[in-house]
Amino acid sequence: MATRRIVASALSIVILALFVWSIIGGVGDLRTKIILGVGALLGFLYAAIGRIPDWIVDFGGGTITHDDDPSNLSPRFYLPILIGVILFAAIAFYIVQRFL
Repeated sequence: MATRRIVASALSIVILALFVWSIIGGVGDLRTKIILGVGALLGFLYAAIGRIPDWIVDFGGGTITHDDDPSNLSPRFYLPILIGVILFAAIAFYIVQRFL
């Protein structure tokens, strides 16, 4: 399994956990739950297939680039930033829930 697919799986699990938490905790509105659910689904589809599904590219009007396009940013660049943002958000959420 490629590194991208492993990271996509891990991030999809985090998004799925947020989705389940929003349902159980009654947090967020319907749009938030839809975005989290669709995001988790797309992440798991990417992890299973290895690329963005064709129906998403067609739905987006063909403007979404394929993962093989060399003009895309390297995962070595954006994944550490994304992981850092997720960790920062989790820590900030914990601090707000714990102390406020």
